[in-house]
Amino acid sequence: MRISAKADYAVRAALELAASEDGEPIKGEHLSDAQEIPLQFLEHILLELKHARIVRAKRGARGGYWLARPPDEITIADVIRAVEGPL
Repeated sequence: MRISAKADYAVRAALELAASEDGEPIKGEHLSDAQEIPLQFLEHILLELKHARIVRAKRGARGGYWLARPPDEITIADVIRAVEGPL
């Protein structure tokens, strides 16, 4: 099975959010730097994950992104479906 760059980036971003231990929102810039994903492309992906209710977002100086559900309730397939459509 081929995975698009978009799906790959979405999975990597979700894994980075799942690895966050403190539960605080993570800035898009941090996700971009940590996973070497172009920021503008990442923001588009995160918006799609937000619409799929996988990620939550908060604006402002203390804002960022975090998972909307516990990591063990989100599958890789959920993330891929959110950005690519049905498998």
